[in-house]
Amino acid sequence: MIGKLTKGTSFGGCVRYVLKEEKARLLEAVGVEGSPEQMAEQFELQSLLNDKVKNVVGHISLSFSPEDSLRLRNDDALMLKIAREYMERMGIRNTQYIIARHTDRRHAHCHIVFNRVGNDGKTISDKNDRYRNEKVCKMLTAKYRLHFAQGKDHVNEERLRPYDKARHRIYKALKAEVQNAQSWNELKDALAEYGIDMKFKVSRTTRDIQGVKFGYGKYTFSGSKISREFSYLAIDRQLERNAYAPSYSYRETVKDNAVPASPVQERVSDFEESHSAGLGLFMPTPTSNATDEAAFEAELKRRKKAKRKRRETQTKTVRVS
Repeated sequence: MIGKLTKGTSFGGCVRYVLKEEKARLLEAVGVEGSPEQMAEQFELQSLLNDKVKNVVGHISLSFSPEDSLRLRNDDALMLKIAREYMERMGIRNTQYIIARHTDRRHAHCHIVFNRVGNDGKTISDKNDRYRNEKVCKMLTAKYRLHFAQGKDHVNEERLRPYDKARHRIYKALKAEVQNAQSWNELKDALAEYGIDMKFKVSRTTRDIQGVKFGYGKYTFSGSKISREFSYLAIDRQLERNAYAPSYSYRETVKDNAVPASPVQERVSDFEESHSAGLGLFMPTPTSNATDEAAFEAELKRRKKAKRKRRETQTKTVRVS
């Protein structure tokens, strides 16, 4: 099960889409009733209680794996139960909402439309909602013994809208190239072969790089909007790892291809190790020699300085007397 969250400013279009007759089945409506147009109007009226909330429309689609289709096909009650618990754990309570099931896809899914202005005029918080969404979906999937939906790697691209199709193509290209590129320039050249443009977002004051954007056709997305694994910092870390990888593999190759020591060499080595261990204090290493010599020189300087001070003190004493 995965959840997709969106926010908007107008209920009309969202409610009409969710309650489209030929593909929708209304499971529950709280705080609104009537036709889609009447429901939208009731949503709008409550949103006037708080004029500080710009995106008053909350829209969530909960998608289940095709492997759960048989189980959920005739079980609206289970789907409604899961949707309600999802809302509760996401902090969506004390507000108007509708839950509708769609039947136009091979996989089972439902839509939740809710008012981000609560019944008391308070805002339904969206703080860290994407992180919380992921956490709640995983928890409910495990609790109800569902299968995890396949996600971005198994999307039917032909059914996507142009905006989503562009984002998905960028996602696939980044998935293929970030793991192989060793620098930003190398990644940029690789993406250009897919028709994807890459630009950095730079601070106007400090000129520091703050992010990265990817463009395909007329659509542009920040890396984190494509996926959190493709934020500027995440990609930068991966490129750095890729750049160091060859040197590590080279060292491993040298180690693997090293000529094994002969029995005589091994015995000599064992002898040296055992004797050096037993005579450690009496067999100084080059490092210990250097350290001892430096300490000796420092001690000589200290003694000369102390002797000079004693002479000066004695001279002053003689002059005074």
